[in-house]
Amino acid sequence: MSVDSVFRTRSLGVAAEGLPDQYADGKAAKVWELYIGDIQSRTQEYKSWVVSLLKRHGVRKVLDVACGTGVDSIMLVEEGFQMVSVDASDKMLKFALKARWERRKEAAFDQWVIEEANWLTLPDDIHRPADGYDAVICLGNSFAHLPDFKGLDSTVWC
Repeated sequence: MSVDSVFRTRSLGVAAEGLPDQYADGKAAKVWELYIGDIQSRTQEYKSWVVSLLKRHGVRKVLDVACGTGVDSIMLVEEGFQMVSVDASDKMLKFALKARWERRKEAAFDQWVIEEANWLTLPDDIHRPADGYDAVICLGNSFAHLPDFKGLDSTVWC
């Protein structure tokens, strides 16, 4: 049984609010961990740095925008952070949804919120807690995958 047949998001190939999904064919999501490393291959140094930075600032509630397959969100859920993870690609999110489902009996994973949302309409796509988030993160190479709103097929550099 494939991930697609088990985990449904609110759209099929069109990201939230009608933004074309550059990952709609599902190919990138299937090989993504080969490029960024799977959960087990994340270096302890990277994990220690991110977790200690967030804890040093008293962070508990985190919004992970452009979370992709959820690798960093999973790491933070395991460390006890309350996570809301969003991405514009339903194909990428299916891997995060699958991980949440497989670990749903763990309270932290059962409470992990995963939503489809895009950069243009993020405030409308997700529920913002009354007291907000303690941190908003966008880790990895997410900025390189921002939509090309001008249609110039140009790379976004920050």
